[in-house]
Amino acid sequence: MGFALAGELPPAGAVIFALLIAPFIIAGVLWPRFRVVVRQGVVIVRPCFGRAWQFEVADITRVVRRVNPNSSTGALAKMTVWAGRRRVSVEALMRGSEAFWTYIERNVDPGRIITKGHARASDQDAL
Repeated sequence: MGFALAGELPPAGAVIFALLIAPFIIAGVLWPRFRVVVRQGVVIVRPCFGRAWQFEVADITRVVRRVNPNSSTGALAKMTVWAGRRRVSVEALMRGSEAFWTYIERNVDPGRIITKGHARASDQDAL
């Protein structure tokens, strides 16, 4: 690959190299990605591997939201939702995570939502 970038590969070799690498690039773009969608009270989970599954908001048995402050990157947050034997986790860096969290917090009984977090020493001193 370095030869192709440096320009020392003959044109025919560059074409062959492009044909060999193209399927991997196309597969990476078209590969199904992990996705969580909420439609009319039904949460649909589409994992990268395996079949999609769904559950209703009324089936949620427990929600755990973890917030871990990190001095270098800010707060790291993750919400895990249990519905029967299945669970799905959504992290703060995922696109649409805040909308999902807001939906869950509005539509799930507050008694089922647990918030866990670690306070930094500087935060404890302020209290």
